[in-house]
Amino acid sequence: MSESAAAGIRRVPRFLTASLARELGILLCLSVMFPVLIHVLPVPGDEQWGPRLLPMFYAPLLAALWGRKRSAVTLALVAPWLNWGLTAHPSPSGALVMMIELLVFVGVFRMLMAAVGVRWFLAAPAFLAGLTAAALVVAGVPVLVGGQAAATWAVRSVVIGLPGIAILVLINWAALRCYPPGPHGGPVAA
Repeated sequence: MSESAAAGIRRVPRFLTASLARELGILLCLSVMFPVLIHVLPVPGDEQWGPRLLPMFYAPLLAALWGRKRSAVTLALVAPWLNWGLTAHPSPSGALVMMIELLVFVGVFRMLMAAVGVRWFLAAPAFLAGLTAAALVVAGVPVLVGGQAAATWAVRSVVIGLPGIAILVLINWAALRCYPPGPHGGPVAA
């Protein structure tokens, strides 16, 4: 092959490098571990801690915060279904709604970071944007939330999820304080 032909050939970037596979493995384990640990906590009656504490959002938040775009999007797509496959929670319709919420959450979080910089409170508006997007889908397909009206479901989700929203903001703040993102995405090495 001539030099000019070789110069025109570019190396195709690989999506799944060893580093990304390790990162995804850790984040997927966390995205399953957090909900399982939350559901192990004893709760009076038949209430669940998951909708209150929002553990499915913790690992995608960290991935998005530290600039791991591919990992954050992969978590948003895979984590609800992995949890359903391993624990039967959430239900398939709930997993679909959760996937939409997580995808928009991650996307809006990254857009807000690009627009206003890294701030401690960005998890709250990103969560509300994800919930709004899911409510729009639910408005068209109410069977996803048991036939409830989309607005009723969304308001109920916010009210029930207030402790979880506070936890997301706390994780956002703590991660920025203890492990701020560096210029290339990941946390600054100590």
